[in-house]
Amino acid sequence: MTEQYIFFCTNVGNEKLLKEEIRVFYPELTLSYSRKGFVTFKNKGIQYRMNSIAQLDVAFATRAGICLGKAKPEGIVEAVKKSCEEIEINYDKCVIHSFSVNTDAVLEAEELFQREVNEHSPINKNVIDLITLGENEVWYGVHRVGKSTTHFPNANPEVELPESSPSRAYLKIAEAVKLFNINMDRKDMWLDFGSAPGGASHFLLENGCKVWGIDPAKMDESIMEHPRYKHLSTPIQDLSQEDIPAREVQWVNADLNLNPKQAIKEVLRLIKKYNFNVKGIIFSIQVIKMDHVKNIENFEDHFYDWGFETVISRQIPSQKQEYLIIAKKRN
Repeated sequence: MTEQYIFFCTNVGNEKLLKEEIRVFYPELTLSYSRKGFVTFKNKGIQYRMNSIAQLDVAFATRAGICLGKAKPEGIVEAVKKSCEEIEINYDKCVIHSFSVNTDAVLEAEELFQREVNEHSPINKNVIDLITLGENEVWYGVHRVGKSTTHFPNANPEVELPESSPSRAYLKIAEAVKLFNINMDRKDMWLDFGSAPGGASHFLLENGCKVWGIDPAKMDESIMEHPRYKHLSTPIQDLSQEDIPAREVQWVNADLNLNPKQAIKEVLRLIKKYNFNVKGIIFSIQVIKMDHVKNIENFEDHFYDWGFETVISRQIPSQKQEYLIIAKKRN
């Protein structure tokens, strides 16, 4: 049987977090090759097939798949087609995603392959990943789109930060909404824990939602003056359920500078009153120390225990030493 290698892309600077996650949860994978933003592992366990690779959920991987090899740009088309034959997948029915990692070099994939690239990848579709690491270094692999797989090349929806936003927190929630198909209903009420100075609230208000921000730090005046915004300046540890809105709340965004275990406990304690109405939570987990990587599944369990049907842990492009938990109830 041919040896199998698995590739992972990650946000540049988070390679150690990715490697630690693989060490803890996938000990059958051993490190093979590592560059900034791109790591491969040799699979010494049961080999992944297309169905099972779709179920590979790694929080610090923006993209993961079966690694098929590397080539120079002039030989990439032939190499990809040959590999598709070897693993018995239909090249013509695959979507092609082409992206660069930690380099200004760009592969002219559409010209080389004579077809459209970087299209939306629907569920159960096989996707060929072309990963450019330099002018003459293109790695390629394949993944299948599963229920928790993002549909954009390298999970990057390319959201731009508007000049009017008070902070980069705008990017986090905007990327999460696009990547995880969160429906922005103008009737929805959001709680924004850790709202200051107002980047996430700005995005929510921009999309017609009503927002209660909760943060003792100073908010941007443009947010405070918005007619659909209300604010509580009490620290979350000192809040009771009586302090937060009595009316129905559909969504929660939480981005707190607290130990993850404490942050989860405080937020779930407060929103228990909305148990039958809340649709989901976007929760930022700050990885303050490496030991927090070992608790990825434990953190998820808190949300499952609370009644959420879908819980995904995933890093998004704008994040550094952190990742999101997206917890949703069945629509």
